[in-house]
Amino acid sequence: MKIEEEINALSLEDEFKSKLVADVFGTDNKGKVPMDKVMMLIWKFRDDPSVVRFMAQFVTRYAGRRDVFDGIEFYLPQLAHMIIHLEALWDDAILESFALIIAQHSIHFALQLNWILQGAIEDYQPEMPNGEQNKHFNALYYTRCVKLLLNIERCVVYGTPRKHELQRLYEKGQITKLEYDTMEQADRRFNAEQLTNAQRQLLQAGTFGGNLLYKRLVRTSCCSQKNWKTRYFAVSERMLFCYNVHPSHGGRLIRAMPLDGAEITETPSTDAKYDFMFEVHNLNYFFRMRAANEEERKRWIRVLEEERDSHNLYPYQIWMQGKSNHDEHSQFMKDLTPAQKARYDFFKNQRDFTRNLTNIAEELRFKDREIRKILAPKLVEDMIIPSCVYVPLCNSSDIWRRVHSPVSRETRVFNTNERCPVVVYFLTKRGEKMLHHRGGMKDVNLDVAEYLHLQYEIPESSMTSINEEESTSSDNEQVNSSNIKTVSSMLWKDEKSESNKYDHYDGDSPLKDSHSFDKGRRANDQLLNFVRENLVRIPSKIKARLPHKQVSMLGKMPLHSVPILEHRNTEEEDENRSALSGANSGSILVDGGVMLKTENDGIDEESIRRATAFICRGENWSKKSEKMLTESLKSKLIDTEATTEVSGVMIKSNDDLRQEVFVMQMIHFYQSVFAKASLPIWLKTYRILSTSKDTGMIEFLIDTTSIDSLKKSDMFPQSGNLRDYFEMIYGPPNGTSFKAAQRNFMLSLVGYSLVSYLLGLKDRHNGNIMIDVRGRLIFIDFGFAMGMAPGHEFSFERAPFKLTQDYIDVMGGTDSACFAEFKRLFVAGFEAARANSQIAIGLVEIMMYKSKFPCFSGPRYGGDKALIKFQNRLMLRTPDKDVRKKALDLIEKSMLHRGTWAYDRFQLYSNGYAM
Repeated sequence: MKIEEEINALSLEDEFKSKLVADVFGTDNKGKVPMDKVMMLIWKFRDDPSVVRFMAQFVTRYAGRRDVFDGIEFYLPQLAHMIIHLEALWDDAILESFALIIAQHSIHFALQLNWILQGAIEDYQPEMPNGEQNKHFNALYYTRCVKLLLNIERCVVYGTPRKHELQRLYEKGQITKLEYDTMEQADRRFNAEQLTNAQRQLLQAGTFGGNLLYKRLVRTSCCSQKNWKTRYFAVSERMLFCYNVHPSHGGRLIRAMPLDGAEITETPSTDAKYDFMFEVHNLNYFFRMRAANEEERKRWIRVLEEERDSHNLYPYQIWMQGKSNHDEHSQFMKDLTPAQKARYDFFKNQRDFTRNLTNIAEELRFKDREIRKILAPKLVEDMIIPSCVYVPLCNSSDIWRRVHSPVSRETRVFNTNERCPVVVYFLTKRGEKMLHHRGGMKDVNLDVAEYLHLQYEIPESSMTSINEEESTSSDNEQVNSSNIKTVSSMLWKDEKSESNKYDHYDGDSPLKDSHSFDKGRRANDQLLNFVRENLVRIPSKIKARLPHKQVSMLGKMPLHSVPILEHRNTEEEDENRSALSGANSGSILVDGGVMLKTENDGIDEESIRRATAFICRGENWSKKSEKMLTESLKSKLIDTEATTEVSGVMIKSNDDLRQEVFVMQMIHFYQSVFAKASLPIWLKTYRILSTSKDTGMIEFLIDTTSIDSLKKSDMFPQSGNLRDYFEMIYGPPNGTSFKAAQRNFMLSLVGYSLVSYLLGLKDRHNGNIMIDVRGRLIFIDFGFAMGMAPGHEFSFERAPFKLTQDYIDVMGGTDSACFAEFKRLFVAGFEAARANSQIAIGLVEIMMYKSKFPCFSGPRYGGDKALIKFQNRLMLRTPDKDVRKKALDLIEKSMLHRGTWAYDRFQLYSNGYAM
């Protein structure tokens, strides 16, 4: 029986792979490049590098399309996870090269990958900052992340070598757009391969190392002694590595420390019990070594100092007697072109700005609670804001907003036992003058990738653009917008024009003259164009699965693409806006006047005013941002030459946000699933950025408060239930405002009930559930997910999801039309989630591979336990005819569940959260 089950599982796996190939390369995908299925193909064929290489090259070909690039960024957590944990075992750095190519396309993408790698470095480093050994230390992953991090910086700074030359030829009409795209992609690919290949050679040729006596300051165990031992030390890539023996003899990495900011000194005579001792230490690490003689000690100190002061962009190669590394660094900076220097400055400034911002929360964490609120505004005010940085809680295709200055007086501090989250507000600008090297222009709401592309692709002095050659205007005159349109369109490709490149070819016919295709196999235009342009062979495992025209790929296992919703700021009102999470509505300063942005969902202004008094303490976000803009204008902090907005961000430290990033990605996925099924289910997706293992940023939720804070308000109804609050705020139950707010509440409750059940979200006390001025619920804090719960097997939270009497009363009771609609949408949403289960399972499967997330590790949740429970919650083995009844049973089990009541009671007594 077990053998039959294994055979059946293998058959289903093979069928799934065939469907993936058919949907990506078949003729029925309507010209799309479905990144969800592309990511699944890479994962499912991870044992075949030829397939992975082919898929990476294929995606690179179409990465210039906004929809494809949005998909690449959405699935970046999975891509980075595979680069770190999967590709480390391969001979070729296929996915790394792909990531470096994409990093040349968007500096924002490079920054996002940079922060993911920073967290992984801290995961796998040899020891913890306190000197204790890291139980998760992995030398392979650690060194791989360090090297890749430096390669990303090199790739960003050096850029695409021939870009300006190609652009000039295109603007003169000497090459076509297709030729431009093809040559630019080849240039990026060559650049990425050069970086990965050259680094291996440089590391082999340039690593300085030798044996030294070494003694730990912290014992590895309570029984061991701290004796001097001979260890092999190596200096490379601004890192100091300590091995038990030489790596060529099978040496194992024991410790390592970054040399950035390190102090390297001879051990003071008062502490030196032996001759020739020296020390290397920074904020978190301390190394003490002994050389064989004075000459060796001086040589080591000199090498370490030179490596510490060397430039990020190149590895230290040869330590030549009498040659100053400072001179090399100075010469290197002089050799950078204006564009390379500008990109280096921006990349460095953006990382410094982000690190300095999160350091505010870390610094306040160690201060007394009473003075945190006093210190925070001053720390924000003293921040140095570089001339061009932005809040990186966005996509490459989101509108560029430059951080102008902080609004320090509005800084808010949240005191907790272990952390000190801080909300910081910034004045941001768009529509500013840019491209000074082309005469100047307004950015005209360019997106992040376009803006950075135009701003930092500065032509070399020996090269003049076609616009400059043909223009007779003065330097101060703005460049004609039609010319700039040509330049900016170099970055993004139009999907429609892409599909028209080969109109002469009948895509529904087999490519009979190509040996890459078997007889009778059909492929779409994207694959055919890619094969024609790149002269590549299709891997046999892909070619064998290309569909025949007469064969339908519909089977037992449905496989649907899920277009990921991207929430763009638009001036037009969307009729279905209540079903989606819209962008923050606030005030903007345009041409010297403040414009209020409002939402229209049927709730009258008087009801919103009453809700604002409870939730926002009398001042909603529109009014608050209007006041900040007006005061800044009066104090001449800003001018009227560009559009000015206020952006809020919560900064956190001593908190690993990476699991929350993954859970929010899954919520975003299910939000897209429900929208694709035309269901008005509401979920709020907000940006979360993890910048290291224990620091990060979260998009600030406006016009919201926790239900705990709401119920503790002096004005809250004495009955203590939400129904009375809704009637107090939104009017009588038969009124338009009440019905609109009640529907908002119900639609959000459906969404969070579904994702709470599917993703196993726990710790759902009223401090982790927010409510906004329009009556919608928003769940926050996903530290307990995928079935992981406080108390573990002794957890009170055993209901499928939280459905209290409070919630039922707001909807009008179990016999109301609102509750009936809740049940209908819950069933429909569950059926939609179940129909799109394969991609969701794949996302979970990738992230749990060698994962350090709490929900995927340890004896309780490690292995494949979380994945099996996730599949069980999706009821994949349940016949379709029984799904509706099973979904309704989930509602029945959740209603008035004793465990839900007990957990709320426990939180009331232990932490004071209102029930």
